[in-house]
Amino acid sequence: MIIIYTSNTGNTKEYAMMLREALDLPAYRLGEAPAQVDGAEAVYLGWIMAGGLVGYASAAKKYRIVCAVGVGMSPESEEQTKKLAEKIKAPEGLPVFYLQGGYDKKKLKGFNKAVMSVVEKTIMKRLENLPEAERTENPVYKMLTEGYSVVSKERLQPVIDWYENR
Repeated sequence: MIIIYTSNTGNTKEYAMMLREALDLPAYRLGEAPAQVDGAEAVYLGWIMAGGLVGYASAAKKYRIVCAVGVGMSPESEEQTKKLAEKIKAPEGLPVFYLQGGYDKKKLKGFNKAVMSVVEKTIMKRLENLPEAERTENPVYKMLTEGYSVVSKERLQPVIDWYENR
């Protein structure tokens, strides 16, 4: 088994490297794995864009995906996980996980930067309704205003537990 990932600003890569260390599995960026692992069972980690899992469809054509992990800005929830599974049309029985990661607009380029400038405004409008103290401590607010990450092994633990108990 291998780990395949895509990462835009580094948060998903960070989770993939933590998972590599925890499970003692090789990890490769999608498109950079050696040909001899084509068709291997893989845990796939990708970043979320417009609710979808970037790179998942390409990875599923090349590897036997046994677990899909999406990394986004929103906090983890059953609802986020369900939406992600529906968006990627996860096959019956495929474990799907959603992990909160981080965001740093300084690391974006081109199209993604343009799209996120619009998304940022929408999210900030929602956050404006929170009391100031709550808003300034909100991880998503921190991501948007200062570049911030909540990537941690504790957040990754459900994926590690799935692997160890499968």
